[in-house]
Amino acid sequence: MNERWQPAQEMRGLLLVRAEPPAVTRWVRGGLVACQLVPLASWTAVVPVEPASRVQAPYDGAASVLVGRPLPRRLRPALGFVVADHRAAVVVRARGLRDSPRWLLWEPGRGPVRTRELQQAGPRELAAAAGHPAAAREVAAVVRDRSGDAQRLLTDLLTVLGLPGADLIGPHVGLRGQVVAPTAQAVARFERRMAEIARHHRELEDS
Repeated sequence: MNERWQPAQEMRGLLLVRAEPPAVTRWVRGGLVACQLVPLASWTAVVPVEPASRVQAPYDGAASVLVGRPLPRRLRPALGFVVADHRAAVVVRARGLRDSPRWLLWEPGRGPVRTRELQQAGPRELAAAAGHPAAAREVAAVVRDRSGDAQRLLTDLLTVLGLPGADLIGPHVGLRGQVVAPTAQAVARFERRMAEIARHHRELEDS
């Protein structure tokens, strides 16, 4: 087994996609992070197997890049779960024509944290994306609880939402599914796009 392909430890992430593994495989190959795919009933769990993406900062966080990447309609609804710096983040991608991610950010001792940069996800959005709209009240109770840590929050959320994968977001997951790596062409395409954007910004600053 390639030593590079180990479940990421520092920033841990899990993406649950309501699609079959072959469709998810094509999407992962077009991304920036090697992941393992674990079929879980009607969901496919996507878990990073390397601590960093294949590109440089600020897009080098494997888990954040994975859950933040746009998803085509055929792979939605989807929910992403991340533990980073003792904080928890959940991203909700609902079924619909447009991929409009909504975020729930949570810190121990503070509970939900709002930011101007991200659209907020509430209990109803989480419950609807999970396919269990009646769970919204339980979700709200979990989110309001400021005790515990990020790991427990996400585990509790997965439980009340009736979602699988709680055992895939811990610090010692191990390899349990097929490993899929991004193609060199996908990584090069992203790097070219970022270089073009940087060059455009420099031109604007110099004009």
